[in-house]
Amino acid sequence: MEQKENKFLNLNLNLKTIPVETFIVTGFFNDIEIINKLKNKINEQVKSSNLNYKTNVKGLFTGFESLNEDKDFISFLISIKRSIKCISDYDFKVRDCWGNILNKGDEVVEHYHGNDGFSGILYLSENGPGTYFRDYDLTIEEKIGRYVLFTPFLKHSVKKIENNIERFSLAFNTYKTKKWDEIDSKKHYEI
Repeated sequence: MEQKENKFLNLNLNLKTIPVETFIVTGFFNDIEIINKLKNKINEQVKSSNLNYKTNVKGLFTGFESLNEDKDFISFLISIKRSIKCISDYDFKVRDCWGNILNKGDEVVEHYHGNDGFSGILYLSENGPGTYFRDYDLTIEEKIGRYVLFTPFLKHSVKKIENNIERFSLAFNTYKTKKWDEIDSKKHYEI
């Protein structure tokens, strides 16, 4: 353990690296009707949005909370509850859910998420470069309906797209809730 002292602030800082268990879970969601509805909604929202702020997505996206309460997204969450139970024994709320469209030359720069629950991706197209998780040295291959649930602080990215494709994905973050929290029933998922 390293200890630092700051005489000006009258404090001691103790530093120690502690290994933390992380996870990446993949599975398949096979409801093509819902996948196509989500893809169409993302496409429509991107066309009608006028977003002008910078994110790690160097392509098109719908806005961070644009799909939080979408019934098809909620149906997806309910259908993968067995996968969620493998990684989470707590109730959760969706903090944000958004859609991405990447075209030739677009990418997602390496980043991590700041939520305390779990994060996820649902691929709505295939043949893209995949999502690379640096801490695992693992690239998740993109297939329509494949989903990825992962520890939010894992660094991940998508390489620059070199082909003439449209890469559609849905991404989301959750945070933990406690039984005594005030819960908005529309945004709370007890599965």
